[in-house]
Amino acid sequence: MKKIVLILVVAIFGFSAMAQHQCGSAAAKSSDAPILEVKGAETVIIQTNAYSAKSNELFEKTLPFVKGVKDFKYNDKNYKVAVAYDPKKTTPDAIRNAIAKMGFNADDVKANEQAREKLPAECKTIPKGCSKPCGKH
Repeated sequence: MKKIVLILVVAIFGFSAMAQHQCGSAAAKSSDAPILEVKGAETVIIQTNAYSAKSNELFEKTLPFVKGVKDFKYNDKNYKVAVAYDPKKTTPDAIRNAIAKMGFNADDVKANEQAREKLPAECKTIPKGCSKPCGKH
């Protein structure tokens, strides 16, 4: 009886540890894009290669100052950023170019290499335990 209880306890802990790892899981894929709604603005979802929550701090220092950007939300589980913008003042391509100048890829726009080299290491490397960025398995 003790062996059965021990096996159950080990199994429960094992499954809970697996459930916590978000990389490639259904939880990471279920919220495919950050949700952002701003009245009177359009929203663009941009796939980046910003691999950490630290990247959000860098977005906070740059994106609010891009002409026409009203708000943004970064998802560090799938590395997407939703940007609400005024279409009379800017375009999705201009926003992608601003992100690329920061050192991150923005959809098909490649990152500025000099800016990428200056980024903190955690913003440039894939999280431990993942062979590829989450959602890219």
